[in-house]
Amino acid sequence: MSHYNIISIGGDAAGMGAASQARRVDRDISIAVFEKTEFVSYAACGMPYMISNDVTDYRSLIAIDRDEFINKRKIAINTLTEVTEVDFQKKSLTVKSNDKTETHTWDKLVIATGASATRPPIPGIENEGIFVLRTLRDGLDIKNFVVESNPDSVILIGGGFISLELSESFIKAGLKVILVEKMESVASLMSPEIQETIMEELKGKGVELVTSASISEIKKDGNRLNLVTDRGVFNAPFIIVSTGARPNTGFLKNSPLKFHKSGAILIDEYSQTNIPDVYAAGDCATVKNLITGEDDYMPMATTANKQGRVAGLQAAGVKTELYKGAIGTQMMKVCDLEVAKTGFNKNDASRHGIEVTDDLTVWKSRAGYCPASRPIKVKLTIRADNRKVIGGEIIGSDFAALRINTIAAAVTAGMTVEDLAYLDAGYAPPFSPVWDPVIMAAQGFIKRVKS
Repeated sequence: MSHYNIISIGGDAAGMGAASQARRVDRDISIAVFEKTEFVSYAACGMPYMISNDVTDYRSLIAIDRDEFINKRKIAINTLTEVTEVDFQKKSLTVKSNDKTETHTWDKLVIATGASATRPPIPGIENEGIFVLRTLRDGLDIKNFVVESNPDSVILIGGGFISLELSESFIKAGLKVILVEKMESVASLMSPEIQETIMEELKGKGVELVTSASISEIKKDGNRLNLVTDRGVFNAPFIIVSTGARPNTGFLKNSPLKFHKSGAILIDEYSQTNIPDVYAAGDCATVKNLITGEDDYMPMATTANKQGRVAGLQAAGVKTELYKGAIGTQMMKVCDLEVAKTGFNKNDASRHGIEVTDDLTVWKSRAGYCPASRPIKVKLTIRADNRKVIGGEIIGSDFAALRINTIAAAVTAGMTVEDLAYLDAGYAPPFSPVWDPVIMAAQGFIKRVKS
């Protein structure tokens, strides 16, 4: 048995962020990390680009080497080690590694176990050649399969961000891409105009889109797989399933911890759980939604990094650190398109009973006379009662996605659309028109009445 001042269960973004921040604050405390997989501190969002070979060495995705954590930062790293039980009263946990079981005790605990990819209950889903993409090992398994098997095609189940990014990866690799989605469109979290533009881009790149599809079975056919749906049978050497994620909290279900309906651990702005000296962060935890003020589940890398930092600082005694919440800002690249979203669109607002107005503006990325100028679509969502900006979506090229950060700042600051319409944004012809696309979108909401 070993005792540590701080233990982190989980060694990716949130867990290693917590351990690193605690070490920066106090060089003398003992810190241990227990990670179920073989890797710690890696950029999971970079895996599609490793699969496409844009990132040629997977080690480039590892932010800090395991040995550096151990030798330079004096953090005990235990990989391929699973925490099977936690006794919150005794402040102890049981770990299993190589069929060996040990018990360790702690003063402060950070739970950063992340989330796992969900697999829908489809007959044949466990067949060889069916993958998910959540961990670095998942990414390496997919990459190795492509290199060793030289497949001619792939089926992607699910039309969310992972499948959309992987579409580009496999197009670059010369594979035929078949994307199967149960909804009427891909990118179901986006507004219809954005969805339509994404689908046009994918079709233009040769992707076979199969929407409104119900899958009944996956059959093995030699070295290939048959995906049986009500829209037909589709065949490929391998399949990647991307249908959502669930928090890795099952081993804690009988504990006194409080949970969100999603299964995520409920925490406050200090990453504190309902149990003293126990913190949680990342994809296994909730975050405050800054628009509704409610606890929400947003499994995102940006949130994980921020919560992990706060959890580690709090555990090390820095009680002033906090993370107020998130609005779900995200961006992705789909072939030649850049797509981004922040806050609520009309569908999101409707689910929360918020009345809104929205509008789509098409503008230019730079001054119109600049040869590199490209069209950008900006859609803003405005509350009907107080005119505050509560969301936005952007699609285009020429660094279009980065402009979502302006809208994210406006939502977070509680700006009205009138505030945003006259924001003092920067201007130079190589970077932006004199009226920035986001500012121009806000201008469209102003009602001008002659007095």
